[in-house]
Order: sequence, then C-alpha cells, then structure tokens
Amino acid sequence: MTIAWSEAWSVGNDLIDADHRHLLTLINIFEKVLSTDRPLTDLRAAVDALFDYTQGHFAREEHIMLGLQYAKYDHHKHAHGELIEQLKQATQPIRDLGDVMSPSTADLPREIRDSLSGLLRHWILDHILKEDMQLKPLLAKRPGNFAP
Repeated sequence: MTIAWSEAWSVGNDLIDADHRHLLTLINIFEKVLSTDRPLTDLRAAVDALFDYTQGHFAREEHIMLGLQYAKYDHHKHAHGELIEQLKQATQPIRDLGDVMSPSTADLPREIRDSLSGLLRHWILDHILKEDMQLKPLLAKRPGNFAP
C-alpha cells in the first residue's frame, strides 16, 4: 500500500520536508518492487537508493539540528545510527542472495518481505512523526529555508 505525504507530517523546514517526501517516494518504489515479480537486481537498486539517500538525509537533518542548538541532538543522532543499522541488517539478506538462488523478488521468503516492509513503515510512522516532530517548535522560529 502506497504511503502518501501529508502536510501534517511537515516539520516546517523546506529541506527536511523535501527529504521526507523523497524518502516516502523511495519507500513506495521499494515496496512496489518488493510486491511484484521483478528481477532481484531491481530490488537491490531500490535498497541501495534508499540506503544512500537515508544517510544523506540524516547528515542534513543533523546539520540543521546543530544549527538549532537542539538539546536532544545526541539522542536524535543516536536514533539515526540505530535506524541505519536496522536498515543494514534488514536488507542484508537481499544483498546475500545470489541471482542464481533467487532470480526474482517473487522468490524471496515472506518473512524477509514482511520484515522489510514493517521496518520501513515503522520508521516513517515512528521516527518522523515522533522524533522529527520535536524539531517543529524550534523550526517555527526560523524561516522555512533555514539551513545553517
């Protein structure tokens, strides 16, 4: 099921909100590839795109948090590190599978599919809506394009 952006998810910063929208797009692409019979290389490409963009997003967000002198910066940065590690662990089975063993996404075990979808949805609902929303009051005092 596609996740659609909601303005209620906005933290009030153009850069962070654009990143979140793009992450949703990448997650939706990933889930579409995961739920259809596609070459495993397509799934690996979706994983790599999501992983790379996530790392860049976290770096940008952390830079903004430093500029805001965010009191919970260390906690938030630690949460980012945990999410990256969870993403690495959850996607490792995809990297480990050889094209001969599993030539398409239809061949992936159900537990791998469910684990990946669950992680990504949890990340969106929990991290963005709970952790990132704590930045909103600080960002409200800055212009929408604040990027120190």
